[in-house]
Amino acid sequence: MTDTRRRVKVYTLNEDRQWDDRGTGHVSSGYVERLKGMSLLVRAESDGSLLLESKINPNTAYQKQQEDEKFLTDLFAQLTDEATDEEKRQELVNFLKEFCAFSQTLQPQNRDAFFKTLSNMGILPALEVILGMDDTQVRSAATDIFSYLVEYNPSMVREFVMQEAQQNDDVSKKLTEQKITNKDILLINLIIEHMICDTDPELGGAVQLMGLLRTLVDPENMLATANKTEKTEFLGFFYKHCMHVLTAPLLANTTEDKPSKDDFQTAQLLALVLELLTFCVEHHTYHIKNYIINKDILRRVLVLMASKHAFLALCALRFKRKIIGLKDEFYNRYIMKSFLFEPVVKAFLNNGSRYNLMNSAIIEMFEFIRVEDIKSLTAHVIENYWKALEDVDYVQTFKGLKLRFEQQRERQDNPKLDSMRSILRNHRYRRDARTLEDEEEMWFNTDEDDMEDGEAVVSPSDKTKNDDDIMDPISKFMERKKLKESEEKEVLLKTNLSGRQSPSFKLSLSSGTKTTLTSQSPATNLPGSPGSPGSPGSPGSPGSVPKNTSQTAAITTKGGLVGLVDYPDDDEDDDEDEDKEDTLPLSKKAKFES
Repeated sequence: MTDTRRRVKVYTLNEDRQWDDRGTGHVSSGYVERLKGMSLLVRAESDGSLLLESKINPNTAYQKQQEDEKFLTDLFAQLTDEATDEEKRQELVNFLKEFCAFSQTLQPQNRDAFFKTLSNMGILPALEVILGMDDTQVRSAATDIFSYLVEYNPSMVREFVMQEAQQNDDVSKKLTEQKITNKDILLINLIIEHMICDTDPELGGAVQLMGLLRTLVDPENMLATANKTEKTEFLGFFYKHCMHVLTAPLLANTTEDKPSKDDFQTAQLLALVLELLTFCVEHHTYHIKNYIINKDILRRVLVLMASKHAFLALCALRFKRKIIGLKDEFYNRYIMKSFLFEPVVKAFLNNGSRYNLMNSAIIEMFEFIRVEDIKSLTAHVIENYWKALEDVDYVQTFKGLKLRFEQQRERQDNPKLDSMRSILRNHRYRRDARTLEDEEEMWFNTDEDDMEDGEAVVSPSDKTKNDDDIMDPISKFMERKKLKESEEKEVLLKTNLSGRQSPSFKLSLSSGTKTTLTSQSPATNLPGSPGSPGSPGSPGSPGSVPKNTSQTAAITTKGGLVGLVDYPDDDEDDDEDEDKEDTLPLSKKAKFES
């Protein structure tokens, strides 16, 4: 396999100071007896004939550098000279292209020196002249050379185009009369024009140029120093001198309610433009925002949703989705003022029940608005498009938006609801676990003499609360929301194998001012069950012991929490429990029995 890293093209300077093409070959080094030293050898790749044989003399390094600079100066002069033959110019630009490609094999330090030399010799002004020529092959090779420069050092290219904007008259001296009359003939605008005017059906060149423009406007590779901010300066230049050239095909094709031209190649080109604009929305700040709002760009972009090409319509939708994703109220007010959801809703309805990418992308955009609770857009969508969307029931996105809107309207009508929800959450759920432990311990440690019969222990923290201030708004909130008056939590403790009865507890948290705790037997009315008339152990039955005169106990507190007493149900502890029950103080025993 041929070693392409050593492949070179050989030119010789003739007596008329013109460069003659000697051919392409492979370079190597070796000792040449005739030259008495190490030499560079270039052999033709076609037949192996010797194209070049030159002795390496380290003492001529400075002279060689001077020759290189003179060589490059002559090369750029011939490239930009109008008198140069087209065929000759094509050979020279191809040589320069291969020269730049060969530099990619150099070490970083040598590559830096190479491109700095090209820059100092005036390669960018030369490329600007070449890109303005009509020869497509010459322009294509010049584009490749430009891509090497952008990839190597985009800041160098940006600095050149900004200086060019200030010295536009000096740069345009070598242009034809027709080019001089054009507006803003800058290197970067020539790149944009070639992207727009690419004749390739697949737009291969346009895709390459769009990538170069994206690199140039990317803030991530822009320098920032104490005295100069490249991002601010270049973006200001770009939006002033170049953005109108980039958006020209978009604005020209969206003057009506549908695209003026909807062929495949035009759709591809507009998709490339939208991709670059979407990148600008994501990475630029106020520059792109001011441009979109002042030029009404989003309205023009959404016209493309009526295109017959689904990929172009999706590009337009992605552009709007990127704007909404910023959650910027300046953008939101612009969207609402211009009713820019109408093309999206229309496209959604025209898509019908088809489950495709367009359907999913539109639903995802509305779902983002709902999940992120963008209040202004939620209200705008429901107020203006709810009738068109209310029948969509295969997803809950639009009903969720309606619910968000109603909650928002309710909060506007009653501003106290937000604070009321906070009070409700703090009162019912956000209590310190250590406080609960202290209150339960206090309940068990309280002497029976300190409590009256039937009185429940209320925690000191609850007593300090103003019950009317807390419960009044809660009651109004419950009525407005038409919720159930109480939330019930039932915990049923099944009867164990020994036949001993386990009480069930019913905890009712009502919206009123009382909390009721009742304990009921699940088998109260079953014949033959413990606690039922006519059964052993029940009151009124033969042999019964009236230890528990009632199986129902009610404890009422006002705005507080009470601890629940769990009865052990292990068979092996039955006798021990009965003994403990007999030894309880009379007041606490009465409390459990009442």
